[in-house]
Amino acid sequence: LSKELRMGHVFDGWKQGLINFPPTYKYEINCDRYVGERPKQGEKRRSPAWCDRILCLGKGIKQLQYGRAEIKLSDHRPVSSALLVEVEVFDHRKLKRALNFTRAAVHLEIFLDEDGEI
Repeated sequence: LSKELRMGHVFDGWKQGLINFPPTYKYEINCDRYVGERPKQGEKRRSPAWCDRILCLGKGIKQLQYGRAEIKLSDHRPVSSALLVEVEVFDHRKLKRALNFTRAAVHLEIFLDEDGEI
């Protein structure tokens, strides 16, 4: 993915932070050992990989942290990122109204078929 990003073949304009953590895939579940690290008879050897990524697109985005968590519930290790994002607010009242969920309402609509049945 990193090579294709650099060449502009995929996700044009998207950015990824510096990967300075170990590969996130493929682990033996509940273990720190990669699958294929010690292949059993007939099992193919696998290379660990960075399958889990966080990409950003837009202006005013600064990545503060990019890493992985040592949660062992899956064959992946989850990744996380802390981002500082600049936003521009044009009308503070409209923004406040848009973010005010106390005014939300449910509108019941009844659809009748050709015979007037529900």
